[in-house]
Amino acid sequence: MKKILLLTVAVLAGSLIADSASAVPRLQTYITGSDYYANYALEDEDSWISTSANFELKVVGYWETLPEVTPSIDLVTSPPAYDYMDVFVVINTPTGQSGTVWINGIEINTFYNYGDPGLAAAAPDWYVKTMLPSIKNFNFYDAGRINNSMAKAWHYEEGWIHEPGWGDEVLLDIVVSGFDYVNFDAIGMDSNGKCYVSPNSHDSSCFAVPEPGTLSLLGLGLLGITPLLRKKKKT
Repeated sequence: MKKILLLTVAVLAGSLIADSASAVPRLQTYITGSDYYANYALEDEDSWISTSANFELKVVGYWETLPEVTPSIDLVTSPPAYDYMDVFVVINTPTGQSGTVWINGIEINTFYNYGDPGLAAAAPDWYVKTMLPSIKNFNFYDAGRINNSMAKAWHYEEGWIHEPGWGDEVLLDIVVSGFDYVNFDAIGMDSNGKCYVSPNSHDSSCFAVPEPGTLSLLGLGLLGITPLLRKKKKT
């Protein structure tokens, strides 16, 4: 009996973990045409990565996967029970560096430390600022309101782009200058006052340095020409 009870608990726990793992995040970010890296650099893991300084960033409000399309289902008049989300882009920059991020032509060149009064003023009032890590600087950009009236929110999951579901996307033009890297997250609040944060597995980053593979090849190339340099020096 005890073994059966333990087995039942294990099955239930596994089911809960599977449900949690398979859940689609309400809020996501994605860089158009980017690649997904599980471990790109020490500064970033599990992100969509761009090495271009000018790119398009998508902020996605994903509400619900589409039901199976049958004659009895009207996708226009049967949306899920959510109506909108007010969304902000969270811009994370390295400490000790200065630079500029343009979003849709708006220049952002002031970034605040954790605990800085300026950060509290820049963040939306409803956001829990104590959730911010202290290893970077931050600012916020108001991306507007996302609704779920259209079935055109794609699910960008760890390198896979799934078919769209209920929700919407905001497309932002980004230009980065001066920083080694910039990370982009998203936060939002729905009509019921519930807050959402894009998880680490659904954020995006821009790196101004060559990707790790390119750096490795560069290092091997330098090692290869070292004997030639020594030989030339002797002659």
